[in-house]
Amino acid sequence: MAVLSAMVIAAVAAYLYLASRVFYEDKTVLVYEFNQNNVRTLASDVRADLKRILDKLKLIAAFSSVASTQPQTAEAASFSTAFADEDEIVRVAVLQKPLGSAAPVRTFTKVWPVYLDLYHKDSAYLDHLREVIPIPFDQVIAQGLWVRNATLDEEKSPPLMTIATVLDTGAAEAKTVIYADVRLDRMLEATGTGGIARAYVVDSAGHLLASSDQAQVLANPDVSSDPLVRAGLGSKVRSEVHRFDDGGKSYLGSYFQTGLAGVLVASRVETGEVFAAAERLIRKSLLFALMVVTAAFLVALFFSHALTKPIHTMLDATHRIAKGDFNSLIHVSSRDELATLASSFNLMTTDLRVSRDRIEEYSRDLEKKVVDRTARLEAQNVAIKEAQEALVRTTRLASVGEIAGRAAHEVLNPLTNVTARLEKMQTLNVKADLEDTNLLAEIAAAWLKELTAGGVSALVRSLVAPSTAHPGKTLLEEDILNLNAVASDLGGRLDVRRGDLEFLLTESGRISKIVNGMRQLTRVSGNRRLVSIHKVLTDTLATMTDVLRKSGIEVGTSFAGESVSVLADSDELIQVFSNLIRNSMQAIEDARAAGKSVGSPAKVWIETAVTVQSASRQVQIRLCDNGPGIVKENWTRVFDASFTTKSAEEGTGLGLSIARRFIRALDGEIIVEKSVEGVETVFLIVLPETHEQEA
Repeated sequence: MAVLSAMVIAAVAAYLYLASRVFYEDKTVLVYEFNQNNVRTLASDVRADLKRILDKLKLIAAFSSVASTQPQTAEAASFSTAFADEDEIVRVAVLQKPLGSAAPVRTFTKVWPVYLDLYHKDSAYLDHLREVIPIPFDQVIAQGLWVRNATLDEEKSPPLMTIATVLDTGAAEAKTVIYADVRLDRMLEATGTGGIARAYVVDSAGHLLASSDQAQVLANPDVSSDPLVRAGLGSKVRSEVHRFDDGGKSYLGSYFQTGLAGVLVASRVETGEVFAAAERLIRKSLLFALMVVTAAFLVALFFSHALTKPIHTMLDATHRIAKGDFNSLIHVSSRDELATLASSFNLMTTDLRVSRDRIEEYSRDLEKKVVDRTARLEAQNVAIKEAQEALVRTTRLASVGEIAGRAAHEVLNPLTNVTARLEKMQTLNVKADLEDTNLLAEIAAAWLKELTAGGVSALVRSLVAPSTAHPGKTLLEEDILNLNAVASDLGGRLDVRRGDLEFLLTESGRISKIVNGMRQLTRVSGNRRLVSIHKVLTDTLATMTDVLRKSGIEVGTSFAGESVSVLADSDELIQVFSNLIRNSMQAIEDARAAGKSVGSPAKVWIETAVTVQSASRQVQIRLCDNGPGIVKENWTRVFDASFTTKSAEEGTGLGLSIARRFIRALDGEIIVEKSVEGVETVFLIVLPETHEQEA
């Protein structure tokens, strides 16, 4: 069934691909032909309109020479009569430029104000129009014909087009140009019926004369940068088709040169609109293909059900027999191998029913055993109840265990520091005390021996005898040097013991504070004051130096040059930093034991920096190590309560959770910034800097 469905899907996909390719190619050719016919027809209409206007200008020119010199003659009256109903031309004028003159002079003007009245304009507007768009007299003389969109980009400006041509008067002493301001709305109507195609007419300079988008025509834009217009104006071929991109969209277009004044007619269609029907066809075909595949799947499912129904029937009978029902027989209507199997199955069921009846007869003699089993079940019920009660007691103690776990984890850090310092005192001080004690005992024994053997005189003689260890000195001077050395060593060790005792008292105070603080886990200490973050970090390293050196881990710092202060409880900050450093140390030790990659030498270092965000200064503390690293999916989980990758003896997963609670209570944040195995793991802590006046 799966193979059949795959074959159907592949066939439908191949059909859709081939059909869409053929459709796209045919549609492209059709659009090219449509654009070509569209521009040819429109160009023919535009050419006819221009020729008609030129014919009118020639006729007007013939009358204007008489009307301007003899305004009351019969020819002038005929001019007025012939053009009384003129509704296409708005104004016509004749410009004449005598030889040697700098500017042409208007010798004739005729205005038909009907069209202007529709837009509440008068002849003054036409004069304003000529100031904005003057007639290029010399260009018209050189080219013979000039056409331009004369619509001003002003409110309620009537759509106009200016046509100018050379007027042959037969006089060599002056050159004459006649021009007309013509209504443009009729050409706009001709270009506004293109459907999905956008048709437009441009003059030789690339100015838009008419377009399907009439609002664009009223703005009188320069469209010479249009790819289709640029190709048409620069081509020596009268008509061509093009595929081009403009404004991030693909177009199919065609142009046609009218052959008058360089006027060009163009038409283009957006490719997306052209092939919208093809896309709809493809979507419908996909839907149809889905329906066919679904129908094929249902048919295959029907036949598979017909084939597997007898098997399911036997399977159900097997389940009933397993439950002890031996009275159900299988009825299969077919005559194939399944029918033979069903018959054998029914025979087996009958044999099992007979065997069960025999077993039931034997079971009647087992009532006594049943009574014994019932007694055992009652005893088991009692045991279950006792287990349930134990479970309730365990549940009640769960919260106590969690609190104890948190307290034990937090106490573990300073307690480990105390243990490490005591081991140091035991290792170093006891050995030195034993050496000094042995030296004093040797001196006393030597003196006592001499005193006992010969009295005071013998003792004095032995003391003034020369020393073998210090040539040039007596034994008395040697003994005095040794006694002074012992006294100096004892004084130094007393100073060290004093510092060790102060350290032990400080850590004991931290343990006491942690235990008291764990009484109310939801409350963060309010004993905050302005503390130097660098001093807190230095104190933290001082408490951790012994255990780090014992583990063979180097320590480094890189503090910001300026003094940085925050408003916090210094003990809580020490607790946070100690947790992070201890986690780094334990991770390095575990990685070494497992043979994983760590930096060489193993190192823990601290960096600080000050940043400015939103006009507030923030302190950034980075606690780094070159241990085994943290997998990325655990970067956020490490701060969850009870999450840990350590063994039960090493930790409970509460340290970082409590650390984050402390940091967030100070309006700060703690995150895993980055972690690369054996290279660098960085915890970033951000706290707001506080100045003394703010505190």
